[in-house]
Amino acid sequence: MVDNMFIVFEGIDGSGKTTQSKLLAKKMDAFWTYEPSNSLVGKIIREILSGKTEVDNKTLALLFAADRIEHTKLIKEELKKRDVVCDRYLYSSIAYQSVAGVDENFIKSINRYALKPDIVFLLIVDIETALKRVKTKDIFEKKDFLKKVQDKYLELAEEYNFIVIDTTKKSVEEVHNEIIGYLKNIPH
Repeated sequence: MVDNMFIVFEGIDGSGKTTQSKLLAKKMDAFWTYEPSNSLVGKIIREILSGKTEVDNKTLALLFAADRIEHTKLIKEELKKRDVVCDRYLYSSIAYQSVAGVDENFIKSINRYALKPDIVFLLIVDIETALKRVKTKDIFEKKDFLKKVQDKYLELAEEYNFIVIDTTKKSVEEVHNEIIGYLKNIPH
């Protein structure tokens, strides 16, 4: 029996994660999902990210972990039936919250029940390009902060063996074809 794959797309806003994750899910006939999820906790997180409500960064990290616990149940159910493609997951929490000053070990500890993805695509992009691509801004979309987050993602890519793709000067189709090329080389 071939196990279904759990594929995650990570990167700063404007890197192409949502576009590429949706394209891949459609091509694979996979279940597409995202974080923060559409749960009650996910909705609270989106309100905080929009700047309408302020909380301590540790509180935000805990909310993301709580949302991920609920989201993981859905992912596990879907993996019984088909592949799952996710726009953001655990590594977004590590990258964003650690750069915001939350201890990385704390973040990893509260997320210890997260599923380990089979493949993580990290889409990187020039920060200026990312900011031009982003339609709606949130509390994290500041140039210096995003640069630090992307640098943290690159550290995580080394640690967790992500597939890194620079989307800065590539078309949507070029990036998609590169992703498909990587997947063709993975037994599934």
